[in-house]
Amino acid sequence: MEKKILMMLTVAALIALASISSTWAYVSFSIYGYTDKPQYRPGETGTLKIWVYNDGTEDLILKNMTLIYPWHHIMWGANETLVLSAAKVIPPKDNYNTTAQFTIPTDGRPTAGNVKIYVNERTDYRYLTLNVDNPPVYAFENMNNLITLFSALVIITLIGIIGIVFTIYLTARRPKMVWAEEPKQQ
Repeated sequence: MEKKILMMLTVAALIALASISSTWAYVSFSIYGYTDKPQYRPGETGTLKIWVYNDGTEDLILKNMTLIYPWHHIMWGANETLVLSAAKVIPPKDNYNTTAQFTIPTDGRPTAGNVKIYVNERTDYRYLTLNVDNPPVYAFENMNNLITLFSALVIITLIGIIGIVFTIYLTARRPKMVWAEEPKQQ
């Protein structure tokens, strides 16, 4: 009899454990966002629009968000922490949206890449793509050298044309030589 009671208690405990584990509440969130322009140039200012969506079954308490931009370096920084004045509670199946302003640096650091977003210093993060137009190396940087060479080419061509015209003029205007027969000697 004791074995039957022990067996029934074990089965009841397993059923209770299985039903409890499926009803545990958990915090899960997704981050969505986009930039106001598809591409930026160095020195431009942009806006990053961010949505935090609570897709879990428990309230998400949002205290801060840390944005790490692609040009981030430990010496220069380039990350930003958005701290809310009061913790924002996001109920399940609801969202919170915010914006962040950024400026693309002009000192050679800008690279296209992803903005890494951490919420409440959690270990997981989400990426949003940020495209930075790397300025092309212009072939016209040394245009003054090209203009000098082109000017020299024009001058040499003009001198050659003047020489040819002068030669044609002189050959057309020169006195004709008449060849006279030599008197025959007798």
